[in-house]
Amino acid sequence: MASQKFSSLPALRRQHLLAEFTGLKQACPDGVYVGLTPGDPSVWFGVMFVRDGPYAPAVMRFQISFPDSYPRLPPLVTFSTDMFHPLITPLSTYMYSTDVQDNGTVSATDEERLPPGGFSLRHGFPDWFGRRGRKTAEQKQAGGDQLARQTPHRPPPPADLSSGDTPGSRVSAMRQSPGFFDAKAREVSIFAILYYMRSTFDDEDVLDTIPLEAAGNPGAWQAWRTHRIEKGKEFGLPPALGDATTTVSSTASQAPARKPGEWNWEGVWEERVKKGISTSLSEPVMFGGTGQGDDIIHFLNVGEDDLNSMKENLLRTVDQPS
Repeated sequence: MASQKFSSLPALRRQHLLAEFTGLKQACPDGVYVGLTPGDPSVWFGVMFVRDGPYAPAVMRFQISFPDSYPRLPPLVTFSTDMFHPLITPLSTYMYSTDVQDNGTVSATDEERLPPGGFSLRHGFPDWFGRRGRKTAEQKQAGGDQLARQTPHRPPPPADLSSGDTPGSRVSAMRQSPGFFDAKAREVSIFAILYYMRSTFDDEDVLDTIPLEAAGNPGAWQAWRTHRIEKGKEFGLPPALGDATTTVSSTASQAPARKPGEWNWEGVWEERVKKGISTSLSEPVMFGGTGQGDDIIHFLNVGEDDLNSMKENLLRTVDQPS
C-alpha cells in the first residue's frame, strides 16, 4: 500500500515534503520529533513532549497526512493520544466539521470534516479553510497549474518562531486577527504547523484566542474558558473567524435544549486534562504499544542506571574530537 501511494504522489510534492523533512532535522520546534513512513513521504508520525504550560508534562503522539495538493490544501493532523483539548476531536466522535454553518448543520459530504482525534488547523491557518478557497485549490490542482512546476520555496522561520523561543516571543507571534499566522496557505511551512500545534498545548494565550467555530471539541473549549475565568481571566467579545457570535446565537435560537455554554463546566477542564496527562504517561501507552497503531516512533523502557549509562556514552561521543 505504501509503495502504491509513493508512486501516485506527484514528484514535485514528494520533493517538497522530503526537503521540508530534511530541514526539520536542523530546526524543529523544541520537544517535537517527527519521522517519515518508509516508502510514503506523505504520512508522517510524530511525538510532542509538552514541557510547559497547561498541558505539561503530557506526551502526545500524532500523525500528519499530506494531500497531493499540499500546500494548497492543508494536511490532516490526527492525535492517537486521547486528550481533552479545544482543537482535538474526541476519539469517540464519528466526525466534527471544521466548516460550521449558521444553522449548526453539517453535510455528510463535508470535505473539511475531522475524524476522531483530528486536530483543527482552522484557527492557526484560516486561509486554508472555507468552501470557496478549497474548491479553487482543487480546480487548480486538477488543471495542472503551471506554477506548481517550480519547486516550492520554504521560507525560513521568523525569528520569533525559532526553537529557542520564550513565552514572550510566543505571544508576539500571535496576530490580533483570528488567524495565528499571516502567511498565505502556499507559504506555510511544516515548521510553522508544528510550532502552532505545540503552542496550543504550552501557551495559555494561544488557547484564549481560539474561537468556538474553530474548535474540534466545543465542550473542551467551554471548559477551558470556564477554567480561565475562574483564574481571573477576563474575556471580551468571543474571538471569531468571521462572526462567531452570529453562529452561536442562531444555533441557540433553534435549539430549545440548554446550550453547552449554559452547562456547569466548573472543574471539568482540570479533571479531564489531569486524567489525559496521566494516561499519556502510563507505561501501557508509553511502552506497550497502546494507541500507537503503525507508529514508527517507539520508546524503550529502561531503568535509571541504564539511562545514566546511555547519557555518559552520549556525552563521551560528543566530547570526542572528530
